[in-house]
Amino acid sequence: MLKFVAMWNLKEGISESVFEEWYRTRHIPDAKRIPGLRKYTVNRAAHQVRGESRYYRMAELSFDSYEAVQHALPSPEWKRAFLDAQGYIADHLRLQFESEEIPLD
Repeated sequence: MLKFVAMWNLKEGISESVFEEWYRTRHIPDAKRIPGLRKYTVNRAAHQVRGESRYYRMAELSFDSYEAVQHALPSPEWKRAFLDAQGYIADHLRLQFESEEIPLD
């Protein structure tokens, strides 16, 4: 499995409440339409450490393979979600990891 990880901060002038409304009602539904997406995990920096964290949110998009990510990146669904996000996010970082889930027997 390949995990595409995106981390970002709020764009200057965007409040948490405005961001969260957009994120929940528009961005997450758009992202869920990305072809080949198998799992979508969203994370927010814990309230206690937000001032210490460089990033406000992190999203983990899981795909079957590197090739599946390469197929998703040029898709209209990916482009729509990413372009729309430019009005809300700053300090954006994107990484890709080979991922393995370890059972906790």
